[in-house]
Amino acid sequence: MSTEARELELVGKVEMRIALAKDDKLESILKPYLPPLLLKLASEHPAVRNKVISTCQHIKIRLAGSQGIVLPVAALLKQYKENPESSMIRHFDLMFIQQSVGKLPSNEQMELLPTILHGLAKDSGKPTCATIFNLFLRLLPQLSIPPRGSQEDLKLRQQLGLDVHQEDAQFVASWFGKLMLLSIVRSTASGVTCPGLTVQEYEFLTLNGKQETWDSAADEGLNLTQTKITVLAFLTSGAFTDEERFLPALFASGDANSKISGAGDDLLKRSTMSLEKPAIIQNLLKIYFTLKPALQTRLLVLLTKSAVSTTFPQQVIRIVQEALQPDDNTNLPAKGLETIKFRNALFNYMNWVSRIASVDNLSRVAPQLVGFLRSYIEDQGWPVPNERSSDAASLRALAYETLGSLAKTTPSIVLEIDLSLVRWLFRSLTEEGSSDTIFVSIEGALASLLNAFSTPLNIAIRDELRLLLLKYITLEEGEAIVRSARFATVRWANRCLEYNDIVGRWIDILALGGWTDERSDVIEEGKKGLDPYWYRLLNASPTSSSCPLPDWNEMVKVFFTSHSMLENSSISNSMKTGMDIDAVSVFGNFPGPKIHAFSSGINYCRRMLLMAALEKTESPLTVDADWERQLDVLFRSDRLSRKAMKDHVSSVDQEALFIYLTASFEGMLRNDGNGLGECGKCFVEIASIAPSRTVAKLAGRAAELLPSIWSNNVATRFLATQAFGILAPHPVSSAESTQGFMTLLTHDIKPWSTAVGADANKVHGSILALGSILSRSAYYGRLDNIDHVSIEETVTLLLNVLAEAKDGSTREAVLHAVGQLSASGVLTAALVEKSSYGTTTIIELLTVEAKKGNEKSISALGRLALIFDEIVQQSEGPLASITSNLYSLFELKQAETHFTVGEALSCIAAGWESDVLQLSLDVDASYSGQTKRYQTLKAMIQKLLQDCKTTKPSLKKASGIWLFCLIQYCGHLSEIQARLRECQAAFMGLLSARDELVQETASRGLSLVYEQGDKELREQLVKDLVASFTGTSTQLKVDEETELFEPGALPTGEGNSVTSYKDIISLANEVGDQSLVYKFMSLASNAATWSTRAAFGRFGLSSILSESEIDPKLYPKLYRYRFDPNPNVQRSMNDIWSALVKDSSATINLFFDEILADLLKSILGKEWRTRQASCAAIADLVQGREFDKYEKHLQEIWHVAFKVLDDIKGSVRLAALSLSMVLTNILVRQVEAGTSSKHAQTMLKEVLPFLLSEQGMESSAKEVRHFATVTVLKLIKSGGKALLPFVPGLVEQLLGLLSTIEPEEINYIYQRAAQYNLTEAKIDSVRSDAVAQSPLMEGIERCLDLLDDPTMEEFAPRLENAVKTTLGMPSKIGCAAVLVSLATRHSFVFRRHTDMFLKIIEKAVLDRNNAVSAAYARSAGYLSRGGSDDALLRLASYARGLYFNAEDETRRQVAAEITYAVSKFATDRFNGLASEFLPFVFFAKHDFDDHVKEQFEKTWSENVGGSRAVLLYSKEINSISIERLESPKWTIKHTAALTIADVVESSGSEISGPNAAAIWPALEKALALKTFNGKEKVLEAFIKFTSSGKSLWSAEPSIASQMKKIAIREAKRNNDKYRPHAFNSLGEYSEARTDIDMFEEVHGIVAPILEELCSEDKMDTSDDTASGGRSQESATITASISALFRAVNVKQLDPSPLGHLPLLLEVSQKILPSPKITIAARTVLYERTKSLFDGLRKRTHSQGSSGYELALGFFTLLGVPSGSGSEAMRMKRGEAAVAITLALTGGVFGMFREGLDEVKVTMRGMVTDGRKDERSPGVRTVLDRVMKALDE
Repeated sequence: MSTEARELELVGKVEMRIALAKDDKLESILKPYLPPLLLKLASEHPAVRNKVISTCQHIKIRLAGSQGIVLPVAALLKQYKENPESSMIRHFDLMFIQQSVGKLPSNEQMELLPTILHGLAKDSGKPTCATIFNLFLRLLPQLSIPPRGSQEDLKLRQQLGLDVHQEDAQFVASWFGKLMLLSIVRSTASGVTCPGLTVQEYEFLTLNGKQETWDSAADEGLNLTQTKITVLAFLTSGAFTDEERFLPALFASGDANSKISGAGDDLLKRSTMSLEKPAIIQNLLKIYFTLKPALQTRLLVLLTKSAVSTTFPQQVIRIVQEALQPDDNTNLPAKGLETIKFRNALFNYMNWVSRIASVDNLSRVAPQLVGFLRSYIEDQGWPVPNERSSDAASLRALAYETLGSLAKTTPSIVLEIDLSLVRWLFRSLTEEGSSDTIFVSIEGALASLLNAFSTPLNIAIRDELRLLLLKYITLEEGEAIVRSARFATVRWANRCLEYNDIVGRWIDILALGGWTDERSDVIEEGKKGLDPYWYRLLNASPTSSSCPLPDWNEMVKVFFTSHSMLENSSISNSMKTGMDIDAVSVFGNFPGPKIHAFSSGINYCRRMLLMAALEKTESPLTVDADWERQLDVLFRSDRLSRKAMKDHVSSVDQEALFIYLTASFEGMLRNDGNGLGECGKCFVEIASIAPSRTVAKLAGRAAELLPSIWSNNVATRFLATQAFGILAPHPVSSAESTQGFMTLLTHDIKPWSTAVGADANKVHGSILALGSILSRSAYYGRLDNIDHVSIEETVTLLLNVLAEAKDGSTREAVLHAVGQLSASGVLTAALVEKSSYGTTTIIELLTVEAKKGNEKSISALGRLALIFDEIVQQSEGPLASITSNLYSLFELKQAETHFTVGEALSCIAAGWESDVLQLSLDVDASYSGQTKRYQTLKAMIQKLLQDCKTTKPSLKKASGIWLFCLIQYCGHLSEIQARLRECQAAFMGLLSARDELVQETASRGLSLVYEQGDKELREQLVKDLVASFTGTSTQLKVDEETELFEPGALPTGEGNSVTSYKDIISLANEVGDQSLVYKFMSLASNAATWSTRAAFGRFGLSSILSESEIDPKLYPKLYRYRFDPNPNVQRSMNDIWSALVKDSSATINLFFDEILADLLKSILGKEWRTRQASCAAIADLVQGREFDKYEKHLQEIWHVAFKVLDDIKGSVRLAALSLSMVLTNILVRQVEAGTSSKHAQTMLKEVLPFLLSEQGMESSAKEVRHFATVTVLKLIKSGGKALLPFVPGLVEQLLGLLSTIEPEEINYIYQRAAQYNLTEAKIDSVRSDAVAQSPLMEGIERCLDLLDDPTMEEFAPRLENAVKTTLGMPSKIGCAAVLVSLATRHSFVFRRHTDMFLKIIEKAVLDRNNAVSAAYARSAGYLSRGGSDDALLRLASYARGLYFNAEDETRRQVAAEITYAVSKFATDRFNGLASEFLPFVFFAKHDFDDHVKEQFEKTWSENVGGSRAVLLYSKEINSISIERLESPKWTIKHTAALTIADVVESSGSEISGPNAAAIWPALEKALALKTFNGKEKVLEAFIKFTSSGKSLWSAEPSIASQMKKIAIREAKRNNDKYRPHAFNSLGEYSEARTDIDMFEEVHGIVAPILEELCSEDKMDTSDDTASGGRSQESATITASISALFRAVNVKQLDPSPLGHLPLLLEVSQKILPSPKITIAARTVLYERTKSLFDGLRKRTHSQGSSGYELALGFFTLLGVPSGSGSEAMRMKRGEAAVAITLALTGGVFGMFREGLDEVKVTMRGMVTDGRKDERSPGVRTVLDRVMKALDE
């Protein structure tokens, strides 16, 4: 038989079997035969294939009729996967798979997923691939996705086989991403798609556009939203890598559905995928253009984190172009928020590109992007935008910023010849009107471009820029100009134009004063531009040589004349100021408000002139932050510098110099002689060193200074008189003019004794002017041209004024004038002697003033001495007298005054050879006055040297300063040169002085000595200094008179103070403590030691040290002193270190151990300065060093740092804190490096135990404890896995620390809680919140995040110990929080320990503090999630035991908290063990404590659906209740009773016999209890049971009898409070028992009580102050009436209820008149009357005899005629009357006519009376019904 025949036969047999199989057997036939049958579709014989196809058609038809048949899907799927080449087999496999896959149980469907996934990637492009993927999406919801991070989650990838089939994972993830982009297009046209997908991708996902594929209503249709959510959940699992999840997450994050976008965002946040892989970024950039705008925004945000994305310039350009200048508008973001987000993301990405892209890429990208941005801004309207919304303005601002950041990257964009972009931005800055704050962005953009303009600029660009800047510095606001651009202009001038560019400096000068109310930032920028130091900083010039000064001659002409600012520019002059200028006046360039800039220009020119002069010297001025002050000091006090300046001024263009002098002179005269700014100072300074020929040109204008001389401003007068002295007596001036000035000024002085106010000022100025003109005449050599008589008269006049003047200013002026006249030789000894006062008197006058500290008098004395000759016998004569008087000034307190004394002494000794007088010469003339006095000079040096050794501090201080001044001003003289060694010794001695000024003077004196000494002297100096510095102690030699302390430094309290050694001994004897001597001596010694070292640090002898061999022992000391607390010491030590140590880093490394050892020793030294300096030094030393270098010292460093952290001195503590912070930061950085840092573990092992020890977190010192804690928290934050070994100990320590760090004030608040309207509960609540928000808890949580199984094993016993032993409330709260965290966030590692901690909590929860107890109870709830059933049952049992055995409500509250916590936080577990919990909960929710009751009620209501649950657990509830009724605790007994009552109440309107039989014993027991508050509820339940449990008592007579006894027993109880409820219940019971008549019993119980209560004879025993008793009486009366009426059984025929009516009427008539019958009682009477007679009428009761009188009696009881009571009450009265009337007419009271009419008449009369005054329509209607009934 052929193969074909055999195959046909086999197929035929199978076909036959299938055809013959019944429907119920078909499934069993198809399961084994269908897969092999379909395999025959691969047969090579067409006949076989056709036969199989026809068989399949038959099967398909059979299956259509039998929907329940399930085919072997797994086998078919396996076969599908194994035959990738046979499309026929695959087609039919797939067809049958789809037919049955939906019928499979979910576990079988889930098992198919791995098979479906495997090989999917290989099927890509095949027709069936889309169907299989769709099938996968349909089955995916069946996959059980484990919790994130669990072990099952981590193994899911392996379980699905995706770890082996990675290409399938990538394929599926890729299509998941496309699925996220899918949105259904409802169109039948071909070739449709949605944004982000190609047509082929869209067809793949929709199975070739089938509408039903994504129609959830179709049989096999899917819900697109739900599928996306399911897919995202699958992606979140461990089945995929971050790289595979990335694109789907990105696409999902842009979805409009918040659930999808939220899940996508979450995935993106967790993603660790690198955005620096070119392939990934290339793919993102490729798909970017197909995405919707929302997704484009998200993608741009991501690209802003990728540096690689900037390496695709063409794509970047295209992104921006399509966003800002799109070719079509089909895919633009929606207007509004979407557009704003998109543009923001776009501009931020462009900013990113500008910062990250390479220069090459930027050169290709930036020009086009800048163009796009510029067009974008212009298209919106420029410079004024069309739209002015805040969102549009913020985008526009961002566009400007982005433009700036892009343009700066490519200078060619900016450096165009016409400066197009710069002009555009400047115009935007001045005219942009979109918002008030946009200028910040435009200024930022302009600032960004500055770096493109590196100097020197191309000349054409520079000139263009100059013109542009000049335009905008002078631009006025108004019309189109909405704001000034001056700040930007000045900044550009400072950054783009060189320092020597005059245009740039002109702009700076205008910035300083060109406008009134100028912005401070503009002024500040202008100052920086004029300051060469700041200019260099701004432009990062390395040296001063790169900052050449402007051409002074040119600058002066430009500033103060019409000289052109720019070459070949016709408009440059007008552009100086923005207007045409006056070519004549020096103020021409400063019109209007710009005049305020004039003085700035003058001052700047002065500084530049003097700076240029010093540049030519051997030691030019160093341009640093203090250069201006140094320049002024050199001008005033340095002879050589002054000479250099004078020489330079002579060499400049004299025309320019004259222009400058003229300008400054004009400025000086401005403002009515008060001048502009510092013009006067500038004129005087430059004129004083200017050549005589130049000054001569201004001499004729001296008279113009007179208004200034007579000004009311004292500074103006001084400057004016100085200028006057330079000009007025100038050789070119005529003698007549000089004489004329003399005469005028002398005339002005004469009224000096009477002048006040302005006249006194005039006298002051005139005296100063006289001194100036006479002294300068002498200097010029023109004194002979002045009449000697007038000179003599003038001098005499001045001496008279000196002697007699009382006015301070006049005296000051005359002292100044006398000094000048003496120095110039105008005043002679003869003239003084000839005066009316004589020499001695004048000297005494000046001395008296000098002793008051008047520096003018001291200076005048010094100069006055010049006129007296030196006498051989020096102890006599005026010169000796003056000298002696000056020496006597040593006791003056003002140290600065002593410098004036020193100057005076130098004048006396050296005359005009002293620098003091040389520097005071301010005219261009050679003058030789008094020369040095040899004997005086020699004696003076000797005395000063001797006095420097004195023990008197004040004399020593003065002598040191005077000696310094003498060397400073006369050091060039041979007499002083010869004694420099002695001077050096004197200064060395002064270094130990306690006065810092003396130290400073001594140290500077040593510098002077060193500068002038020979080589031998220098070597000796170095040797002495180093020995002094490195020495361990400072010798302090004392005798009895040695002054150790300044007077007043140590007061004794009696107006005296300790100063000398003798004083100390005396004080010690008085006190009786001889040790005081040593204490004071030690104090003095320390003061001297530190003063010495501080002084050494000041004198800056870096040059001395750099020339010497240095002992290595010096380095540790010197290193420490670089960090001395005294800034002067610190600064000088750094200078010395720099000079001494050529390579600082190498030296430190070489001597590292020695330095550190010295610091570790000195940090614990006795002196605070040492400790403080050592802290700072160690901090500096270890920073940046290799850990190996200080590893062995690390623990010791921490130890000493923490030790001084508790130092007694505040500044030392701060230094220790800084050191500790440095150590912390080093440690944190190491730990942050994690395992990559080899030192991290080492450091932690060294440091953490220390931090956790008694020296750290457990230290007794608060500061130490605090810092150790902060350090540990930082380590926890950064530590990661490196901290894992320390976690158990760390958490335990931190938990304890929660209590330690709590403020001590808490106890105070507890004790005074009532004062602050607080309770302990409120305070505890705040404390608990504080723990939750504490950084310590955050640190603990971070530690817990690190836990793994081994660490948890170690941590568990520590946590157990903490829970058991912790004392503080915050720590206990923390322990509870840790348990909660472990149970919720770390359940995998904690689960095995849960049962143990549930057991531990049983004790912890009993804490006395309610907050702690509640916290532990809450944690028990969370722990219950992971606890075993046994542990949970034990907890439930424990809670029950706690409740039932509690002595007070506290423990019952704990039980409530535990139970509620379990129900709330472990709801599933609670519900699983509901039978254990709920009966107890139901019982306990009836507790009498409000808190307990509330907690159990919440537990019950939140876990039970309705009242039926009570019936479900009624057996268990009854069991508990019956048992607890026997409890010895009354609270439990009563709770049990209430529980039983609630069971009855919840049992519905009918209780079945078995249920009633189960309930009755418990209810009977509960009723037997004595009365208690709330027992009325049990009574109510009893009545409910009577009505709903009839099936029980009707069948059991004994129970019925017992129930009757109970009702009567309860009514007979004597509890006044309980009685109303008991009577009510009795009435209701008797009403419910229709089978018996209980009226007699009820009457017997109720009537006596009722009559007694209503009796007027009853004694009132109730408390008058309380209404409780009366209200109970009223309630009892009301209940009694109700019970009596209810007891009449209208349904009982024998005995007839009518027989009880007389008795009832009798009782009612007795009580109703009583005043104790309340409205409530009457209302009940009316209601019960209506009910009773309605019942009687309906039951057709009648009596044989006439009972009309009875009816009338009851009717009369109602009181209808009275019309009293409220409307409601009257209504009820009327309704009762209707009932009685109907009963009467209905024959209830008899059928006889006799007597009936009379009764009716009587009743009608009553009703008529009542209706007459009735106003209520409703009541009247009821009364009408009565009348109608009576009429029948």
